[in-house]
Amino acid sequence: MGSNEGRRTVQGPQAEPQHVCPACGQPVDTALKRRKILGVWAPVWEPQPCRNPDCVRYVEERADESDKDAETG
Repeated sequence: MGSNEGRRTVQGPQAEPQHVCPACGQPVDTALKRRKILGVWAPVWEPQPCRNPDCVRYVEERADESDKDAETG
């Protein structure tokens, strides 16, 4: 019947460039948070601290963060 060409998206939902540490240039994890914009909750991706032990901005992972990951999956 019709073409599906108009229904495809140009970019995927995570097509944004990956966050990197400004000091060492290594990629850092991204956390999904939400904020309310015009009465609607919208996703906001925020960079996490650098986990490279050789970096000057290195932040050691806290015990409560690793426990949270174990609980969720």
